[in-house]
Amino acid sequence: MELVKPPMTHRFTGGGYAWLPKISLHSAYHRTKNIFWRSPGKGSQDTDPLLEAALPSTTEDGYVKIIDDNSDSDSDEDQEVKDARTERLRETGWLGYLKDFTIFLPYVIPHRDLKVQLCLLICIVTLILERILHVAIPYTLGVIADKVTTGVAPIRELLIFLALDVINAESGLIFVQDLSKIPIKQFSYKSLTNAAFNHVMGQSIDFHSTQDSAEVMKAVEQGGALGNVLESVVIDIAPTLIDVIVACVIFHQKFNSTVAMVLLGASIAYLVAEVSSTRLTTDDRRHLTKAERAETRKMHQAIQGWQTITYFNQFQREAQTLSNAVAKHMTAETRFVARQALIKALVELVVPTTFFALAYLILQRIAAGTASPGDFVFFLTYWDSIIYPLKFLTNHVRWLVSDFVDAERLLLLLKTKPSIVDAPEAYPLTVREGEVRFDQVSFKYKEGRYALQNVSFTASPGQTIALVGETGAGKSSILKLLLRLHDLTAGSIVISKQDIRDVTLSSLRDAVSVVPQTPMFFNTSIMENVRYARSTATDEDVHEACRAAAIHATIMRYPDGYNTQVGERGVKLSGGEAQRLAIARALLKDAPIVLLDEATSAVDTVTEGKIKRALEKLRQGRIVIVIAHRLSTIVDADQILVLHEGKIVEKGRHEELCESKGRYWELWEQS
Repeated sequence: MELVKPPMTHRFTGGGYAWLPKISLHSAYHRTKNIFWRSPGKGSQDTDPLLEAALPSTTEDGYVKIIDDNSDSDSDEDQEVKDARTERLRETGWLGYLKDFTIFLPYVIPHRDLKVQLCLLICIVTLILERILHVAIPYTLGVIADKVTTGVAPIRELLIFLALDVINAESGLIFVQDLSKIPIKQFSYKSLTNAAFNHVMGQSIDFHSTQDSAEVMKAVEQGGALGNVLESVVIDIAPTLIDVIVACVIFHQKFNSTVAMVLLGASIAYLVAEVSSTRLTTDDRRHLTKAERAETRKMHQAIQGWQTITYFNQFQREAQTLSNAVAKHMTAETRFVARQALIKALVELVVPTTFFALAYLILQRIAAGTASPGDFVFFLTYWDSIIYPLKFLTNHVRWLVSDFVDAERLLLLLKTKPSIVDAPEAYPLTVREGEVRFDQVSFKYKEGRYALQNVSFTASPGQTIALVGETGAGKSSILKLLLRLHDLTAGSIVISKQDIRDVTLSSLRDAVSVVPQTPMFFNTSIMENVRYARSTATDEDVHEACRAAAIHATIMRYPDGYNTQVGERGVKLSGGEAQRLAIARALLKDAPIVLLDEATSAVDTVTEGKIKRALEKLRQGRIVIVIAHRLSTIVDADQILVLHEGKIVEKGRHEELCESKGRYWELWEQS
């Protein structure tokens, strides 16, 4: 966390100005108080190198590699982002690169939200009033000073000053502005988060099987920083630039063009010095962010792999590994913070030098009789309203650039189109008393051999079709194609005379219940996990499904019954319990097509018999397609398809296949 020193009330105690009231600091302090502590997790720690990354000369090296030395996936992710950015810059230049981010505008600018628009208008009005008060308060203090020097008690001016001070304080404009900011921030956050989540969940299996879930979540988290763009531009950056321009105009009119030019030149010099100094800490900041990511990853892997660590009794090893990562983090942080502090100290010399130059010029005019002591008081009180926003302007610009570069991952994510989408004229699937038919289906992944070749079979309601074969024979590919997790390469899959490519994905998946070999459960109660299949189901519906899956009695033996928490990914359940709950969930869904991926592989013989009886109920009027590794579970199947290297080499009932003494018989003998 980077500490930003707040403005001090008595800046000139050594020069005899300790009496200077803090009123002139109100606006600068209030406007910057929310960024005195900015968490590096939101991008501030990556700011400097990311700012450099925004410069054409540092497209490659300026990007922060927030990766672990031992993580090839992280390196690939960062390289992908960098390559995409470099290619885009080469093709379109910086204007085209920035134009890509217009995809976020609907989530940042409230086009149709009147409440947020009103709040934005209130913020703008308060900012305009603040600009007026920045001048009015110092002017009033100058008048008070002039009247005091003439022996007049400025009661009226003091009352005016009191009113202006109240309006400009926390109880005035700042209070109104803080309240109006809330809906603005929430709008952007809500819009970006919902859009990113919906986009990720709408991706196809090829995306989710190749992407690191942690990296996807990181992209969404970092992309959420764009929610600060509207606030940064409208409330922080633009007003500060206006302050400097207005101050130059006022100094020109009140004093002379020399004073105005000194202020303008110093402002530009300060900004250039701040930006230039950023480059000097780029490598150190890169090492720091890399060390932070390494530490986080080590801790995450250890917590996630707790069971493996326990099995091999490697707690001390993991503790030492994390300790080394923390030490590297601290070393990198010490180097970065120390170097940044040194550079910051040198750059900050611009501020007192500028103050001295302006004070000298104004005091000369006072000595010459062309300005009054009140003008110097005006300058003193107005000075802080200029310099402190200017100091933080560089931070705002860095954070703004950081927000954009952080959002590169999310930008690439939102540009990734799902490979499986609804056809332009897709219609809802209607499952009547029809059949599922595979007609000369062939399928291969993007690279490699065919997973399936010329597969044809028909499954009618009430039938159980079993798929058997060695690992890699293509059994799971059949289930994935039926769910349209992939699109087939050739042939067709038809349900009730409707090609699955012509129906909506939602209706297709509503018509299918799946019991995977390794079911996944949410970290909630058994009741909610089973009810997930049909949210409108009653408690009694859930109980009935669990009875049919031979798990009800087991659940009732738990102290909390159906309210028992299953743990993350269902870690509190045994393999057999997890599979029976998955069957109960499929039963509760009551879909006309059921896919079973070896649903009885982790249960004992007694429980297997109970589940087989439950499956007998399940198959009534439904199409059941089951992948079987234990051949004893599918001896009663209506049709057994034996797959080998993606082809159906045998088909028939158990007795027929055993009599032919082919590949199925060999598998049966080995089982």
